Amino acid sequence: MPTSSLGEPIKKQLLHGLAGLASKAFTFALMLSACSSPYTVSINNTAVFDPQDRLYTGEVRSADLQGCINFALRQQKIESEDQLQVLACANSEVTDLANISRLQNLRFIDLGKNRISNLTPLERLDRLSGLNLSDNLIEDISPLLRIQTLRSLNLAGNNSIPCRDVAELTRRMGANFTAPNACKP
Repeated sequence: MPTSSLGEPIKKQLLHGLAGLASKAFTFALMLSACSSPYTVSINNTAVFDPQDRLYTGEVRSADLQGCINFALRQQKIESEDQLQVLACANSEVTDLANISRLQNLRFIDLGKNRISNLTPLERLDRLSGLNLSDNLIEDISPLLRIQTLRSLNLAGNNSIPCRDVAELTRRMGANFTAPNACKP
């Protein structure tokens, strides 16, 4: 019978190696079976993995916004992003709203206490009626003027917005508009 360089029969080495491989395969299978438990993995209360495959894998650029969308779908027990009408992403470190317009049925969005500066992606949300953008980095509110359905808006804490730009929103929304602190009479 052939032997290895250490004098141990090759057959014995193969059996030993196969036993080790079988042990590793069993351990791996055990780990996989634990994955079948219905636990959702989250980071900072934002779902990032759901074993029941309920997470929307859309095309928004911001991982923080995507995590918020995933959480909203799960929390509201919604199967499709087309059904999403309310999105609460306050204090979620969102910086980019690119492709949020894919969520065409949104009626209310809470984006307070984030780091948003560009509002252009919001102007294509034709059903949006309520929006909280308090405490962000907004300077240009012109995209908001193009949302005809917008009835309630909070811009408190965005003191870089020129007060002259706030007048049209004040006229249109009245008491349903909270102007930046620097623009209050």
